[in-house]
Amino acid sequence: MAEANGTIPVYIPFPDGVLHYVCRECTQNCCYRSAEFDGSFSKEIRHLVQLYPSMALTATRRRGDVFAFATPSGRCYFLGEDHRCAVETRHGKEIKPACCSLFPFNNYLRIGKTFVTSLNMLCPIRLQLPAQPGQVEGTHANIESQLRQSPYLDESYYNATKQLYPFPEAQAQAVLDEEISFRDLCAQSLGQQSFAATLRSVAQSSESLDVFVLWGVRLLDLDLNLRPETRDQVDDLMLAIAPILRLNRLLLSAEKRLRVLALSELALRKLLAPTGENSLLLTHAAEPKGAIEMLNRIGNVLHLLAIADEPTMATKHALKNLPPFGDAQMTFAAFEILRTAEKEQPLTEVLEKALVNLSVADRMALLMDLAHLIGPKINIVVKQKRAARKAAAA
Repeated sequence: MAEANGTIPVYIPFPDGVLHYVCRECTQNCCYRSAEFDGSFSKEIRHLVQLYPSMALTATRRRGDVFAFATPSGRCYFLGEDHRCAVETRHGKEIKPACCSLFPFNNYLRIGKTFVTSLNMLCPIRLQLPAQPGQVEGTHANIESQLRQSPYLDESYYNATKQLYPFPEAQAQAVLDEEISFRDLCAQSLGQQSFAATLRSVAQSSESLDVFVLWGVRLLDLDLNLRPETRDQVDDLMLAIAPILRLNRLLLSAEKRLRVLALSELALRKLLAPTGENSLLLTHAAEPKGAIEMLNRIGNVLHLLAIADEPTMATKHALKNLPPFGDAQMTFAAFEILRTAEKEQPLTEVLEKALVNLSVADRMALLMDLAHLIGPKINIVVKQKRAARKAAAA
């Protein structure tokens, strides 16, 4: 598939030149934490197996020319005492496994026909501002060039790469067009415009977005006053990572993706707000890795709030499977919310009434548990039909 390698569309979901890493300056030792590596049999793995025959026993997967191998928990066996890759230092980079050469831009998926290469969260990657395409590791042209020289766009691997969502082809392309446009807008806004202003500039109705944000702020006890009068580092951080965050929300409409991102920014500001000696984390949340991980963890709650004003639907038997909260108020609140969803009604009012007497921690825990049980009606119907087909086939 050499010719196709050059024509398969590739999407990189962050602005060009804003992410950077230097392994030799890093103390995180990502190779200690990786559970496997893979590479092209014809280009790399054949030579490695010849050099290290016992490695063949650790093979776990093959997709066309791409073999995957397990590594011991806590340390890749090719990691040298100097914390450098022994394959590269002993034998040259040309036979270093492809996923290692492309790391940390080796989190692969597909949207329609487009191959998406996103960020591997093992890497404590840093933000580079102003953006410096061509000068940093997060340069799109360099990433794409390495990808096209790798086996990942070969037919067998490409066809086996997981579809993020099984969109029809035309819809997949429309979604990708929206994502590319949004990423490029974020790139233009870096250092120039606040994240909130950027979201408002692309919203069909900035007023409706503002109304939703005020509602979400009340429910989650966020604070609009944490937004400074002038744009700041959090704005640039959100502009850099927002296209990555959106990948998990592509089943939402473009407007509702903006809702999730607007609350994400305010949640991040709350996490980073100084609270004196009792401040936790949260310096790690000021970095791309920490911010993405934290916001992805609460993303399902923000997703649920984003769809609350439209008819929703609960999964089958949701009410019969209420989580064991161990708290009567939470159980009653969950019952009221799920009962409303079962009636295929919007959740806006019931969420306000059901959550008002709960602490913020209880609200978050409750909504996290309910988020996977509730969705837009069309999505739940599709899920239930698929489950029924699987059951019938079994």
